Order: sequence, then structure tokens, then C-alpha cells
Amino acid sequence: MAAPMMHSAPGIRASIRPLAFLAAPMLIGQAGQVLLQITDTIMVGRLGSVALASTALAGNFIMFAMYIAYGAIGAVSPRVAQAFGAKHFESAGDTARAGMLLAACVGVLIAIGLSAVVPVLDRLGQPPEVVVATRPYLTILAWSMPAALLSLVLGQIAESLNQPWPVVWFMAGALIINTLLNFLLIFGLFGFPELGLLGAAWATLIARWVQGIALLVWVARARIMQAFGIFKRRVDFALFKRLWHDGLPIAAQDVLEGGSFAVGTLMMGWVGTTAMAANQVALSIASLAWMFPIALATAASVRVAQDMGSGNKTAARHSGIAAILLGTGLMAGCAIFYIAAGHWLASLFTTDPEVAAMAGFLVVIAGFYQVSDAIQSVSLGSLRGLIDNRVPMIANAICYWVLSIPTVYFLAFTMGMGAAGMWLGYLPWMVLTGIFFLWRFLRKTR
Repeated sequence: MAAPMMHSAPGIRASIRPLAFLAAPMLIGQAGQVLLQITDTIMVGRLGSVALASTALAGNFIMFAMYIAYGAIGAVSPRVAQAFGAKHFESAGDTARAGMLLAACVGVLIAIGLSAVVPVLDRLGQPPEVVVATRPYLTILAWSMPAALLSLVLGQIAESLNQPWPVVWFMAGALIINTLLNFLLIFGLFGFPELGLLGAAWATLIARWVQGIALLVWVARARIMQAFGIFKRRVDFALFKRLWHDGLPIAAQDVLEGGSFAVGTLMMGWVGTTAMAANQVALSIASLAWMFPIALATAASVRVAQDMGSGNKTAARHSGIAAILLGTGLMAGCAIFYIAAGHWLASLFTTDPEVAAMAGFLVVIAGFYQVSDAIQSVSLGSLRGLIDNRVPMIANAICYWVLSIPTVYFLAFTMGMGAAGMWLGYLPWMVLTGIFFLWRFLRKTR
């Protein structure tokens, strides 16, 4: 084993540079998404624990919806990247066009689904005051989802065609708009209405639609995108169906993972309002680190798909390994920081001492997630670049439902560990799943 690894080391080192150049703007763009969430959490946190808990409850459904959406359009990026790697530019444009229509359809369906959830929130065992505040907040956010999905797929198309930087600039513009509108609409500054929690929802909706429309105009008019003819032909509905079919197992993977965490968050509501608020703070802080493996997983998927499109399986293997090594190193540093500074970070998000204390402890636990999360996420991204989706879907079903949910319930309620039990229950099974994904990628590219 040592000799082949030594033989491949130069190829892995050579893969790091193009991977890093692609991942860097993706990371900045992902940071913008995280900062949108963090900005909302910090500002809403000034309104009290009920408002924070409401964002957590609504965010639970938004996160679950995004998992479905990410998966449903998950085949677009690797398919575009494979066509680009094979220098089939017309095919890349056809796939991009079908992917845009798919994103629009999924976005509208998600918005309708989220709106349908609003009337039944009081049947989920959540605190009544939280349910009352969540209903209008979630209704507004639901109709930001078509724009969010449009921005997502347009960004993925640009990244798959080696044009990631414009995505960053549009994300930066959305962040500025969201932050400014948060100040104006939450607190009623400069003559604007003081809408409180609803102000945060309106700010997010407006920022997402501005970003989606701006990206669409850029893709339609940018000279560098003209070679792919994205808007020059009609949608190929056979390709549309193929993308949908390929995306279903990816959607199932993401729904299994996201649904499991959604159930955990609902259980957090059974613990109480303070636990929900603390969980929201901890998730916001943890998302700062999660953006590294997410960006690297996306970059790995693109690079692996491009290499496979060009017929170079060895280069695909090197790209995947390089991404996994980069992710592991970065997340080891994040783990140390979270474990050392968890309580201080939590105190920046809320003035409620009870919420801050509980959130700080959860952030410390999150520190132990970091390396395993990197291995799992980046290995899975590499597998998606190979269009290998069905076996990982089964692995996620076993990890997050057969093993994790019973463990979470046992630790949180049977053992009386509460919120800490929620976070600890997922950890061992995420580690094992990450190891399995890594092994499978190495085996498939051997």
C-alpha cells in the first residue's frame, strides 16, 4: 500500500493548486451564505429567546427543504462539469438550461410545501409562544425559496464552467442588502416600520430575489458564457427527466441526513425554549466551520467530474484525495478553536446568560464533529463527481435513521442529557459513515 501511495503523492500535490483555486471562491460564496444566517441570528437575538427559538423552528423546516432542493438539483453540477471536461460545450449548455428549469420547478414546489406546514405547527409539541411567532415568519421565508434555488443552480453552473468569482460578487451584494434591510426593518430605523422578527424574513426574501435575478441576467449576457449557448435553444425535456432521475438518490441522501437533524431539532423543542434558542446559536456558530467542507466537497465534485469527463480516472482520484486532505487539515484547526473558545463565541450571539451557557457547551461538542464532518462531506462530494449516488443513499439511511435517531433519543431523554445528548448522539455514526464514504471513493477510483 505504501508504494502506490508514494507513487501517487506527486499527482495529489499537483491536484491541490487547481482544486484550491476553484474552492477559494466557493468558500467565500459559502461564507456569504453563512454570514446571512449569522447576521439574522445576531440581530434577532436582540429580540429575546422566543424570537431566537422561532428562527430555530422555522430554520428547521427551511433546512429540511434545502436538503430536498440541494439533492433534487444535485446532478446538474457534475453533469455540466463532465460535459465541460469532455469539451462538449453545447451539451454543457443544454444541461445547464434543463437544470435551471428543474430548479425553478423545485423552488415553487418547496415554497408551496413550506406554506402548507404553517397551519400544523401547533401539532408538533413546540412552545405555544414560539409557534405564534413562527407562523408569519415561515410564510414569508417560504417564498424566498424559488429565488434561493435559482441562485444555487446558476452558481453551480458557473462554478462547473470554471467561472466561480461572479457568484462571489453577487453573494456579497445579497449579504449587503440583507444586512442593511435587517437594520431598517427589524428595528425600524430612518422611518421604516419596526417589524421585529418579520423584518428579518422580509430582508432575506428581498435579498434572495435580487441575487437570483442579478445572476440570471449575468448568465444571459456575460460574453464568457456565450460559448455554451445556454439561452439559444429550447429545453431538452429528455435531459430534464434525466437530471431529475439522477437527482432523486442525491435528494434522498440529503433528506435522510437533513430529516434526521430536523427530528433532533424538534426534540430540542420538547426540552424547552431555552434549549431551542441555544441550539440556534450553536448551529449558527458551527456553520462558520461547516462552510469549509461544503466548499471543498463542491469543488471536489466539480474537479472529479471534469477529470472523469476527460477520461482521466487517476486525476479524478488525486483531486478527491487532495480535497479530503485539505478538508481534514482545515477542520482540525477549527476543532481546536471551537473547543477552546465555545463559551466566548456563544456570548457574542445572545444577552440571555442561560442561553449563552448552554450554547457554549454545545459549541464545544460541535468542535468534536469537525474532522469527521470534513471526511464525510468531502468524500461524499467526490463520490457525486463520479455520479455514484445510490449506495451512499443507503448508507445515509442506516447512519441517520437506524442508528442516530435512537441514540439521540436515548441520550437526550432516557439518560437525561437534554440538548447535549442531541448533539452527541449523531457523532459516532457520522464518523463511521465518513470512513465508509472515503473507502468507497478510493475503491471506485483504484
